[in-house]
Amino acid sequence: MHEIEEHYYKINRNFLKMLGLWPYQQSLFARLRKVLFIGILFGYIVAQFLSFVTMQFSANLLLKILSFVSPTLYVTMKYCLFVVQTDNVKRLLEQIRNDWELVKDKLEIDIIKKYAGSVRFISMCALVFCHCDTLCYITLQFLPLILDVILPLNESRSLKLIVITEYFVNREKYLWLMLLHEIVAIYLRVITICCTTTTIMMYILHACALFKVASYRMENAIQEDMLAMCNPVQEYLLYQKIASVVIIHRRAIAYVELWISSFTMVFTILIVIGISSISFSLFHLLQVITNTSNDYTDMYAAFISVVAQFTYMFIINYCGEIVQNHGMQVFEATYNGLWYAAPLRAQKLILFVMQRAIVKVNLTFGNIFILSLEGFVTLASKAVSYFTVIYSTRQ
Repeated sequence: MHEIEEHYYKINRNFLKMLGLWPYQQSLFARLRKVLFIGILFGYIVAQFLSFVTMQFSANLLLKILSFVSPTLYVTMKYCLFVVQTDNVKRLLEQIRNDWELVKDKLEIDIIKKYAGSVRFISMCALVFCHCDTLCYITLQFLPLILDVILPLNESRSLKLIVITEYFVNREKYLWLMLLHEIVAIYLRVITICCTTTTIMMYILHACALFKVASYRMENAIQEDMLAMCNPVQEYLLYQKIASVVIIHRRAIAYVELWISSFTMVFTILIVIGISSISFSLFHLLQVITNTSNDYTDMYAAFISVVAQFTYMFIINYCGEIVQNHGMQVFEATYNGLWYAAPLRAQKLILFVMQRAIVKVNLTFGNIFILSLEGFVTLASKAVSYFTVIYSTRQ
């Protein structure tokens, strides 16, 4: 498994180590890193809420601050979730290792490697996108200084924070420290959501790989040449092949259930925060677009926030959809096989496989929400509905 981790899961492992979320990393330094990162994110949230102390309260100001606070709160809770669920995260990783050792057939190994390769490719693309986005954000934050060099004016352009914060210090004297806190918090927010999401996708795609292996075994369990030689030995081999399908299918279902039990409780809360965050971000984007000041920096930040949140919501729900589809492939492989030509006792065994495989395998949160493309449409429509309610109350 060490060679497999180095090739396929190295990116996820290294960034989880950087964030202090790698479950096998329990040193004092790793624990201090967790405290530091959580402190930076929570401090960033508190600094935004403290702006109400020095600024005149208004509903528009509240909604603007919530549009920045909500995504940060979401990411912070997700970070804490991985910290609290360290044991289950380790168990999920260990089962991946056990499954790699369990599979011996070359074609089955190729199937699992194919899905692991997809995780590696997705992780690389996600990290490149996140770093590019952070670089663009930093560039826009320092745009006044850049313009002073490229297109100088009679007086220097003022540098200001994109996000409204309050530190109760001299803003001119400690501006660079405030900028540092903002940039570090934004980078932590981006890299945390990227790494935790790709890790969750690693778990989900591994479950899909197990379902694919079960489908492959079922497709090759009943062969015409085996049925032509109907004798006790061949019948026993057929039972063994069906049993191997059941074993890998049950491992896939147990893996999905372990994933659900590990993340369902907090993710249910995160759904509420996520919908609220998108609604606030949509309202803030509309405010920026309709504002006559044409603050392109603020507009970029609001637009990227909305796009990123919708993209994240789609990806998570799409993962649930592909798990459903892969679960049904086992039933399709069983139904489309030569089960009708198998011995009667073998047909009874296959019937049990079909009865279990026809039940959809769903990724659920709190038994109230099922991840799927239909679920994405539901969440998106709710977020837009809440946005329209907020907008109508501000008229």
